[in-house]
Amino acid sequence: MSEKLRMGLIVAIDENGGIGKSGTIPWELRKDTVRVMRKTKTTEDPNKVSVQRNAVIMGRKCYDSIPPAFRPLKGRLNVVMSRDQPEVTEKYILIRNDLEKVMAELSSMVKSGEIERVWNFGGRDIYSWGLENDLVSTIEITKIQENFDADVKLPDVDWANFKEVWKSEEQEENGLKYTFHTYER
Repeated sequence: MSEKLRMGLIVAIDENGGIGKSGTIPWELRKDTVRVMRKTKTTEDPNKVSVQRNAVIMGRKCYDSIPPAFRPLKGRLNVVMSRDQPEVTEKYILIRNDLEKVMAELSSMVKSGEIERVWNFGGRDIYSWGLENDLVSTIEITKIQENFDADVKLPDVDWANFKEVWKSEEQEENGLKYTFHTYER
């Protein structure tokens, strides 16, 4: 039996665990955007960047919430899960409808060296799936000290399985205070 493919989960939450409101992210934090880009694009061996990259897996609504000018996310394989769209295979984007099959596909890409790391980019259902299937080994989380009355929340995380290994100093931007955290299994 093959070993499970592990992934990182990357998310920003408000003080009530909110991740979205009315189909959008209800805050704009440039430092968080830069951190997400850096974390999801960087490979361990920068010499392999021309032949190896990371993958980000996300739901269709999450993908649609990215401004069109930034889609697909550059420098990463964008894996979009959709129940309604036909499957697509292009250089920078895969559209799929079966999570188990896509994980086998990504696992094969990791083994071949084409992909180094897989990042769970959300939304809620994709986060739930990664957490419920014990696929998440790292959580990169931005905790915003504000309530945005979000209508979508991060699913429950069994924090007993994770240890905080890094926390930033408090940041402030656009009148919002927040901190970055890294948790590992």
